[in-house]
Amino acid sequence: MPKHRPIAKKKNSTVGREPSFEGQARDLTSDGRGVVRHPDGRTCFVSGLWPGEVAEIQPVGRQGKVVLGQVVALRKPHAQRRDAPCRHHGQARDQCGGCPWMFMDYEAQCEAKWHRFEKAISGLRDGATQVDSLRSAPEELGYRNRAQFKTDGRQLGYVAGGSRRLIDIEACPILNTVTGRHLDDLRVQLPNKAWQARKGDWHTVDVDDETLLPSIDKRLPFRQGNTQQNGAMRSWLAEVISEMPVDTPVTELFSGSGNLTEVLVQQFTSVRTVESLESAVALSAERLGERVRAHCLNLYSPVAVADWVHEVADTQLLVLDPPREGLKVRDPLLHGLPRLNTIIYLSCDAATWMRDAAAVVARGFRLARITPLDLFPQTPHLEVLSVFTRG
Repeated sequence: MPKHRPIAKKKNSTVGREPSFEGQARDLTSDGRGVVRHPDGRTCFVSGLWPGEVAEIQPVGRQGKVVLGQVVALRKPHAQRRDAPCRHHGQARDQCGGCPWMFMDYEAQCEAKWHRFEKAISGLRDGATQVDSLRSAPEELGYRNRAQFKTDGRQLGYVAGGSRRLIDIEACPILNTVTGRHLDDLRVQLPNKAWQARKGDWHTVDVDDETLLPSIDKRLPFRQGNTQQNGAMRSWLAEVISEMPVDTPVTELFSGSGNLTEVLVQQFTSVRTVESLESAVALSAERLGERVRAHCLNLYSPVAVADWVHEVADTQLLVLDPPREGLKVRDPLLHGLPRLNTIIYLSCDAATWMRDAAAVVARGFRLARITPLDLFPQTPHLEVLSVFTRG
């Protein structure tokens, strides 16, 4: 995600004083790093290096059998490389690293996402699968409607990827006008003793363009971070369901506070929604009223899902929009829905989507339609919108 990457759970070992070497990136990892062959045959992952580029690379650590490298000098840059439009962009210790692809033109970013997408679906599509072109973002900067900052009372910004280093951020070009104003308003309050935390720790500050005040140490309800592209996802869903009978038994899992439910209730007379967060369930029921039957359930508990699924055994359309972990509990769900004939799956992680899609196909479904959508420019992130039909 552009705001920051998760803190690494496993420390990388140091390489020692290995000499630098010259190498060419031949591919990209799933998190956007360049893949280079070390002279001794090992694989090396290098941040800030694009396929085809040649650079002098300094080994700086290991991750399992993989060498981690940094660019010392760029020998042959890509024709579409650019100066990143952000003073905090980069891979050095005092740089953010949250938008790892910002050094490339947006067109090149979209091409890379498309090629990775095509490779991912090659074993799942058939001759009749409708494969749509990548839906790129209308704005590559200034799109982010929310963000989460960290502060220790002296600095305020993001945590550098794979570390616990707080990077002080003066400006962030992916924030939209309102969230950017939130950042400015917060920074004028520094230093702030009330935000000071224990040594080595920090406070979290959530901002959103729909809220007037920041939220300190309390997560705001989930919301897609790109308003325009969220609208594109909703339009896609409305198109997919437009020809379905209004009395179709519909169940939506991971429904949140009703982002997709709002689209479903425009087509169907009744929608059953399931979400694990009670506050989101309550908000959805309040906003959408009688046409929604909201239920709170831990969708990552096999026992809970198995005990509940018989209540919706008549489901013919299943709509899924899970977090990055995907649909972990598949067997009780697919076994318990004998009348299910269509699955609409919106995924924010291509790897877990592939895992779940393979399981769905093994249950007798086929991939009928798939659409890649770029929700977060400047990052490797890709949203996958898919439809599976029985047989």
